[in-house]
Amino acid sequence: MIDASNARAVAMEALESFQREDDRVRRAWPNAAIGEPELVHDVAGPPTYWLVPLVAQNRAIGFVRVDGNGRTIAMGTFCQTPDEIEKCPAIVTGITADEAAELARDRGNLTPDETAAQPRFVHDGPVGREVWLVETSRDGAPGRWLFVGRGGLYERAAGVRYGDPGRE
Repeated sequence: MIDASNARAVAMEALESFQREDDRVRRAWPNAAIGEPELVHDVAGPPTYWLVPLVAQNRAIGFVRVDGNGRTIAMGTFCQTPDEIEKCPAIVTGITADEAAELARDRGNLTPDETAAQPRFVHDGPVGREVWLVETSRDGAPGRWLFVGRGGLYERAAGVRYGDPGRE
């Protein structure tokens, strides 16, 4: 797995290529910069890839996904024009780990004997399905996986992976 510095360098190369393209969206963000990479883990725990923000006017206007070997695997924008910059997320993860923890506490219907761990940024299933994972436990035994993002919260029993047979 490459480190954050290398992920930034790969993202910078991708951004430079992106900005050379003759496209309306790309022309809209001539001063985009590279922000701090966020490591994305598999729900089981191992790191999988980096999500590197493209930043303009203190907003995450887009992203570059960089795999563990230093290859660009995806690039995209959240915002089409600077006219609607306020609609862009403040950070590439959409919400902070602290905000994810708070939403899990507030909306996760935790029972009095249920403990919530610190959030981890994961991809729930395929690359690109990024969300904060808050694992819960009861008396040290796995409980639930609470997945928290800008759009809300959903849950599964701990250990049940996206697409597992028998899952609703």
